[in-house]
Parts: sequence; C-alpha cells; structure tokens
Amino acid sequence: MAKATSMRTRALAGVTTAGMLVVTLHSIAVDLPANNAYAVFTECADGIDNDHDSLIDYPQDPQCLSLHDDSEGPTGRGLFLSVTDGKAEVAPGGSLTYIIGLRTEREEPMSVDVFFQMPHQTNLIGTSDGGLRRQEQISWNNVTVFPGRLRQLTVTVEVDPDAVEGLLLVTEVVSEGEKATDTTRVELDDDVEIASRPSLNISVTDGKKFAEPGEVLNYVVSVRNPTNEHREYDLRLQIPTDTELIYVGGENQSSNRQAITWMDQQVGPHGAREYTVTLRIDNEVDEFVNIRTRASIAAISATDTTTVHTGVLPDSILVTTTDGLDEIVPGALVTYDIALQNLTNVLATEVDVNNALPTYLEFVDASEGGYWNGKNVRWQGLTVAPDGTRTLRVTGRVRSDAPIGEKLRNTVAVNGFQSVDTTVIGERVSGAGLARSQGVLVSKHADRSEVRPGETVVYTVSVQNTTNQPIYNMKVEDRMDSPYIRVLNASEGQTSGNGIVWSVPALEPGQHWSVNYTAQIDMRAPHGVTIPNIVTVSGAGMETVSLSERIHTMQIGVISNLPPTGAAFDAIFLGMTGLAGAAQTLAQKRKLIRK
Repeated sequence: MAKATSMRTRALAGVTTAGMLVVTLHSIAVDLPANNAYAVFTECADGIDNDHDSLIDYPQDPQCLSLHDDSEGPTGRGLFLSVTDGKAEVAPGGSLTYIIGLRTEREEPMSVDVFFQMPHQTNLIGTSDGGLRRQEQISWNNVTVFPGRLRQLTVTVEVDPDAVEGLLLVTEVVSEGEKATDTTRVELDDDVEIASRPSLNISVTDGKKFAEPGEVLNYVVSVRNPTNEHREYDLRLQIPTDTELIYVGGENQSSNRQAITWMDQQVGPHGAREYTVTLRIDNEVDEFVNIRTRASIAAISATDTTTVHTGVLPDSILVTTTDGLDEIVPGALVTYDIALQNLTNVLATEVDVNNALPTYLEFVDASEGGYWNGKNVRWQGLTVAPDGTRTLRVTGRVRSDAPIGEKLRNTVAVNGFQSVDTTVIGERVSGAGLARSQGVLVSKHADRSEVRPGETVVYTVSVQNTTNQPIYNMKVEDRMDSPYIRVLNASEGQTSGNGIVWSVPALEPGQHWSVNYTAQIDMRAPHGVTIPNIVTVSGAGMETVSLSERIHTMQIGVISNLPPTGAAFDAIFLGMTGLAGAAQTLAQKRKLIRK
C-alpha cells in the first residue's frame, strides 16, 4: 500500500515539473507575461490623455462612456458639427459672425452642450441663444437639436484694429466629442481712400410679417450706391434655419446649406441692384418661430424677420354682428347679420366663427354651412378675400316664455375677438333694421311655432313706414284661410269671418304701427295641420311700393300628441315622476289588501 502511494506521488511531481518547464520555455520564446500587462487597460482607463483634450479617462473625459471604452475619441452620438464665418480674409477692425451648425442623425431629439473658443485678438460683440462667456470661451448648455433640422448658434466678434497682417484667426467649436474649426486671415487694406468712402446701403425683405409652415417666401435683396463712384462688393445672404432654398437669382453666385454668396459684384454711381431668393418654410416648423434672414456686405448688414403662424393672422379679422332691432316680441324671428372684414392684403384662411345665441332664442337656420352644436352656431375653415368682407347670417326664434324686459345678447367670436348685439324683449318690434327695405315693411309674429287643439295663440301685426312720404287711409287686413281657428279678441279691428281689418288714418315716414290679438284653435283640429294666414297693406302714398313688399305670409302648426312649444321639460319630468310614484303606491296598497 505504501509503495503504491509513493509511486503516485513521484508521478504527480514529474507532471508538475514538466508543466513548469513548458511555461518557462514559452515565456522565453515569446515574451514575459509582465511585458504584455498594459494591453488589458483601455484608453479610458490608462491614465493617459490620448485625444489631447486636457481631460483624462472616465469619468473626467465626457467622451468616455465607461472604463471599458477603448477610445477617448467621439462617442458616436450622431452629432454633426460645423462652424464658419463665411470669409477667407478680414481687415483689422472688421467684424466676423461665426455660424455654428448642429445636426443629428438620430430619430429622437438630443440635448448637448456647445463650447466656442474665441479667436486670438478679437473682442466679443454678441452671441445668440444666451451664450455665456467665461474668459475666452463661449458656452451654451442643454441646446436641443431636432432630427432633420439644422440648429444654428451665432457669435459676432470684432477684430482688433492693431491686428498684424497675416495673422490667422482660428476658432474651434467642441460638442459631444465632435470638433470643428474655422480660420480667417487678417489682411491690411492699404487703400485709405476706399476705406473712408461711404458704405453701400443694403436691405432685405420678403414683404411679410407672418407666414405659414410650407409657405414660399420671395426675398428681394437691394444694394444701393450713395456715392459718385463705381463700386465693387461681395454680397452674402444667410439662409435661415427651418427653410429650404428654392431659387437664387444673379450672376457669380454660389450657395450651400448655410449661405448664398454673390462674388465680384458691381454697381454704378448712385445706382442700385436687386437680387431675388426664394425659400420654402419647412412643413414641420413650430408656430411662432422667427425666420430671420441676414444680408451683408463686409461689416454692413440688414435683417428681415418673418414669424411662423398658422390659421388666422392676429388682428387680421374684424367681426361685427347686428339684428338691426332695438326691441322684439316673444315668438318673433330674429336674423343676425355677421360681417367678417379682412384688414390685410393677403388671403385669410382657416377662419373659425363662433356665434353664442342668447338664452331665450331658439336656433332656426344659418347660412354658409353654419351648424348648431346644441349651444352655439359654428362656421369652420372659412376664407376671406384680401381687404374683403364676408357676410354670414343666423336666424332664431324668440321663445314664447321669454320675459318682457329681458335682453337678448348675441355674441360672435373670431380668433378671440368678439362682437355683441343686444335687443330688448318687449311688446312691439322696433329698430333701425325695420327700415332696411325700400318699401313698407309688414310683419306678423306668433307667440309660439306650434299649438295644441283648444289652446289660444297671440299674434302681433306690425307695419313700418319706410317711405319718404306719409301714408293716408292705410288699411291692414289679416286673413286666415282655415276652418280650425277663430278670433277671440281683435283690438280696434273689425272681424269678418276668419279675417280682421284695421284702419289707420295716417302713418308718417319712419312711424311704426303694431297691434296684438288672440285666436283659438278648434278642438277638432287634426294633428299636423298647418293654419296659414296672409297680411296685406294698402293706402294712399304707396303707389311706388311693390306688391311683394305689401304682403306678409306665415303659418302655425297644430300638434296633438306632443307638448306645445315653450312647455318646460322639468314640468313634464315632474309630472311623469308623479304618475310613476302614484302607480307604485297603488300597487303596494293592492298587495296589502290581498294579504
């Protein structure tokens, strides 16, 4: 037993010795393992500034996503960075506007920090988007870059007047590990006479204050020479963010995504030149975004601003409404005229109109496709011609239960602006609106639109003399051709069968006459029958009034299986509830009797 154990021990020792010999020979042939130890450390964990940005390893270097990131270079977040001042040379004392462009290829918006290094021998004039200066560095925090859109930031600097010729103005922009640079050479202007000449005048405009997404903007850039000398110049137009270049006019021009440049241009003494550019606003641009377009010649510049706005332009539509009446009676029809006036010289589109009817007015009809939603009358998507007017109408009937003295307040709203018309409910019809017609206006109103058999109805007959002369011996005849109605009370009138005649000795120009009377519906009147009537007016002084203006017709419907108009729903509901309660009580009593 001991001999076998000793043999196994010697065998194991031999195998171990052989293994160590193999490892030692491999290390001699290849290299010592200690010499390859550095390979296990990534660039973000090796303690070396590999990308020379003065930041070492994770987490101090923002380009390192973790200790296992094997590159201190860009993180690959999909950000594309650019910077340019659009110039190759600049004179001492001149100005430069650097445009920083940011784009992303990602599907979601990204928020980044941007750092701009000012060039040597320059002074800061201004920055866009609230850029903060720390010594010679400008920074923006949490700048949002949207997919498919160019986000631009600007920095304007002035070159030191004592800057030496040949100096390179170098600037660098850094964001999310991405870098971009721009260089501009300082060149002295030895021609003092040219430098002292008056500058050229420049302007740019698209002729609009507001524009909609997707709209085309036609810009005109004007250059005027106020001197007596021939002038040469280079013209530059910055392309605004959220726009697409469609057309560029003029010679010797070149363009990219950021700007258009016209090189080696000339203009004569006291001459002028114009350049046309067409841009289209992106369809997805947000409302109230400002489209700023800047044109420049050397240090002289001009800017145009157009605000993106959808729908009706602010303050562009003036709305008014009126029924032309001061007083109206219950049961009468009222028609409101709504006037929409476009105060601009452009077509107003997507105009929405809301008419809130008065409390005691029932909707009857609306023109131009207006619809009743149970509370208001609405028109949607209307257009109004440039400097034009569009008229709408809405008609309602005054409820029969409207209290005398109550005011009908009709309110029309367009884009937050309102117009209100007020008419008092009284015992007569009056107002300037009655004089709209050139003839004698005769009208008749009932205190309800339908009535049940056996009930009474109150009629009002009105005449307004809108001629320029008196009417003498005026005769007003109201005739009802139906066997289902009879007159009960005709004040100051003479009854003859189913008709009434009133005689008026004289009615002066502008004078109003009206009368009320009561009639009863026959108990045998069938359901659904209509009772028509016609009112006619005649008299001396009406020779020039047409026959159609002297006649007014109307009708009232008879119903027998529905409550009459004006019956309160709460009264009907309480009545039905009472009947149901009585039926339940009676059923319980019968059960008790059976027991």
